[in-house]
Amino acid sequence: MATDEMRAKLAYSRDRLEAAQHAKEQAERLSGSAHEMGGGIPGFGGSGNQRAAGQVRGAHDRAHRAHQEADERIQKWSHRVGSLERRIAEAERVHFTRDDLAGAEFIHDGISWRQVRKVNAKTVSVETGYSWVDRVPFEKIRSVRPEVKR
Repeated sequence: MATDEMRAKLAYSRDRLEAAQHAKEQAERLSGSAHEMGGGIPGFGGSGNQRAAGQVRGAHDRAHRAHQEADERIQKWSHRVGSLERRIAEAERVHFTRDDLAGAEFIHDGISWRQVRKVNAKTVSVETGYSWVDRVPFEKIRSVRPEVKR
């Protein structure tokens, strides 16, 4: 998928997330009005006017459903926004080649800086501090530090 297309989807997803957050605010207002209908008494409706009790229970049920739906929408669109932001960042980052890594002393593999021992065809051999070396594929390299002249 092209970066422009992902940016358009990201803008749409951000709009949907904002709408979901607005729906959450409306659910909060519904909860407040349902609480006022019950007179602020948590257990109202067990005795007395059954019609009024039914209205209060209905208002609380509507508010509860509105909260659930808004929470689900917020979760869905937050995940989608985060996913698209990561995909755009990955598409726009610098992808290193063997020529870029020639003469590099250190590479960053997304976790830590590693000292380069050898640049291979598709990987870089890095020191581990033990008797073996690890290989890091070019696509996992995030940054490069060139050799320091001493």
